Amino acid sequence: MQPKRPAKDVDKIAEREAAAYLRRSWITYLECCVSLMMTHLQREEVAAILEQEADMLRRLD
Repeated sequence: MQPKRPAKDVDKIAEREAAAYLRRSWITYLECCVSLMMTHLQREEVAAILEQEADMLRRLD
């Protein structure tokens, strides 16, 4: 039998795992969005749009 972990440790683990799950979910969502864009636009158009979005993100404070 393993010793019980303090509630503080369990909370940290839960928070870390929830953040990892959300990160994976958002990456999957973005991949779906890009795939959808690729069905309706040319590759260069999609690349240009994504580059513009990346530039806007970099300028955020």
